[in-house]
Amino acid sequence: MIDSVNVIVDEAAIEHNTKLLRQTLKPETKIISVIKANGYGCGLTQVAHTCEKLGIDMLAVLDVDQAVDLRNDGITLPIILLGATLESNFQYLIDFDLTQAVINMEYAHKLDAFAKANNTKIKGHIKVDTGLNRLGLKTYEEVRSCYDLEGLDITGIYSHFVEAQSYDGDATEFSKNQIRRFNEVLEKLHDEGIDTKMTHMQNSPSIIHFGDLGYSAVRCGMVMFGLYHPSQLNESLHDGYKPVLSMEARICMVKEIKKGEFVGYGRTFTATQDMKLATVTAGYCDGVMKSLSLNGGGVMVNGHHCPITGDIAMSQFMIDVTGIDCEVEDKVMIFGHEDQTIYDYIQITGQSINELISLIRYTVPRIYVNPIK
Repeated sequence: MIDSVNVIVDEAAIEHNTKLLRQTLKPETKIISVIKANGYGCGLTQVAHTCEKLGIDMLAVLDVDQAVDLRNDGITLPIILLGATLESNFQYLIDFDLTQAVINMEYAHKLDAFAKANNTKIKGHIKVDTGLNRLGLKTYEEVRSCYDLEGLDITGIYSHFVEAQSYDGDATEFSKNQIRRFNEVLEKLHDEGIDTKMTHMQNSPSIIHFGDLGYSAVRCGMVMFGLYHPSQLNESLHDGYKPVLSMEARICMVKEIKKGEFVGYGRTFTATQDMKLATVTAGYCDGVMKSLSLNGGGVMVNGHHCPITGDIAMSQFMIDVTGIDCEVEDKVMIFGHEDQTIYDYIQITGQSINELISLIRYTVPRIYVNPIK
């Protein structure tokens, strides 16, 4: 079956990027592959199997639903949940051997009580809030007390950067202050003879910015999957990282229209001459944002850039293919072409790179090419 919309995933490029990443890390540094948001667009279960083939040490997802999907698909790697699991779902942490982020003291006590009531221990990594003010424990006393909770098996401790992708002086200093705060917590724990086990703070942007800071693990999603903040794009490409994702649709109809005819909802486009149009099998329900048409964007068809005519609708849009040799079922490259990269795309739509990959419809088929063994 030919699907109307596909995301193409270059598995060999993921392998290449992971090898480059390992070269920037110390040999003993473990890799936690972050595959939330449907595997950063690569497909949750599919990219998890890729990570297993690559020898990744641990997987990180947002919530218990994603973790259970991975376990049910045969994934055996350790899995950490970076978001909060509802108390009514704590049993899944035990049943599926999951590691839960400990997000505050009240939450730690709830996990502890549930584990003791079930005569077991729940694995946890303590989240230290060093400035993001989203999740995490703020004081050393709170962090320290988690190690005394009998129902918790604390197997790691971590923090998270606020803006490591920024090279602005003030932002860089803020990142360095975050590092100092986290290190102070680790030093105090070590001084008390506490084995912190796995320590991790670095995400992809901070690895590109600072190199390996010496924690026992790093959390990487973006860089493995060929995704970078625009501020780090040139540096990443210069280092040899490769793009992984592309998105394509199909032409479902080609027609001629006359000068003066309207195109699309709201009659937002008027033909200034006789034209040839193609209707494309994708829309904002698939993650192709309306802002692409509102801001003058286009797509690639048979090597030609084709402007969008009218607004992008829920599941279709029209393009100008005047003078271009094309027919029904020809591929339409939305992003991933050398003349329309994913970064060209977000420059037009105004999205962040993470927003783009998060909004691609979950059920759009992910087609893996260049498979690895």
